[in-house]
Amino acid sequence: MKNLRLVVTTAIAMLLSLAAPAFASAEGEVGWSKTIFHGVNAAILFFIIYRVFGPKVTAGLQSKSKQVARDIDEATRLHAEASARLAAAEADLAALSGKAEALLAELRREGEAERDKLIAQAKAEAERLTAEAERTAQSEIARVKARLEAELGDLAVEAAARALREKTTPADQRRLAVEYLTRLEERS
Repeated sequence: MKNLRLVVTTAIAMLLSLAAPAFASAEGEVGWSKTIFHGVNAAILFFIIYRVFGPKVTAGLQSKSKQVARDIDEATRLHAEASARLAAAEADLAALSGKAEALLAELRREGEAERDKLIAQAKAEAERLTAEAERTAQSEIARVKARLEAELGDLAVEAAARALREKTTPADQRRLAVEYLTRLEERS
C-alpha cells in the first residue's frame, strides 16, 4: 500500500514538472523541445517505477482482494447466523407476548388496588395533619396571646413609671425616700 502511494505521488509530481518548462519560457514562446524531453524522461521514470514496484503493487492488490473475499465470506456466514438467531428470538417474542398481556392485566389490577389503598391512607393522613395543625395553631395563638399580655403589662408598668418620673417633683421624691427609709427601719 505504501508502494502504491509512492507511485501515485511520483506520477503526480512528474506530470506537474512537465508543465513547468512550457510556462517558464522567457519570451512567452513555448519550448516544445524541452517539454518533449521532459515527457520522455517522465515516461522512462514511470517505466522504471512500474518495473520495480509493479509486481509488489500487483501482489499487494491480489492479497487485498483475497482478504476482502475472505471478509465477505465471513460476513455472509455471520449474517446467516444472525438471521437464524433473529428468527428464534422472534418466535420467543411471539410466545411471550401472550404471557406479557396476562401479566400486564394482573399488574394493572394490583396497581389499582394499591392506588385505592394509598388514596385512603393519604386521606386519613390529611385529616390527621389537619387536626394536628389546628391544635398547633390554637396552642400558638394561646402562646402569642400570653406573650402579648405580658408585653402589655410590661408596657403599662413602663408607661406608669415614665408618667411618675414626669409628674414627680424633687419634693415628692424626697418625701417618698423618707417614707421608704422609715418603713425599712420599722421592719428591722
